[in-house]
Amino acid sequence: MVTTNLRGLHLFNCQQCPGRVHLARRLIVARSDGIAHQKLLNELSNIDLLIIDDFLTVGIDSDAASDLFAILANREHRLPTMIASQTEPAHWVAELPDRVAADSIVNRLANNARIINLGQIDMRRHRNDQARAHEDYWE
Repeated sequence: MVTTNLRGLHLFNCQQCPGRVHLARRLIVARSDGIAHQKLLNELSNIDLLIIDDFLTVGIDSDAASDLFAILANREHRLPTMIASQTEPAHWVAELPDRVAADSIVNRLANNARIINLGQIDMRRHRNDQARAHEDYWE
């Protein structure tokens, strides 16, 4: 068994993992209290590994983009950030509300990045096809 003291924070919205909280939701709630908001930004800036899944699957507003920029700027060249997305950086620039912030965010994510392309396999469709092929499947 391999153990580690790595403090990782995996932020995503997952029905199979109800204890996990969507990053945007946490930031929106914290924004109503300036101290809590800054504390959350500091936490996200200093966590050993920040994992953001389904990045920009749903658009974000300018406040969330500003928070994301602050977090990524604070982490840059210090701590790793893992982004999982169904889209490429060109789409991210188009999705972010402010072009200057979009360029800054995408540059921080894309420069010095290691890209792992998993191909064009749609795992939801693949698993659905497997389930349909099973003899116990019914509609």
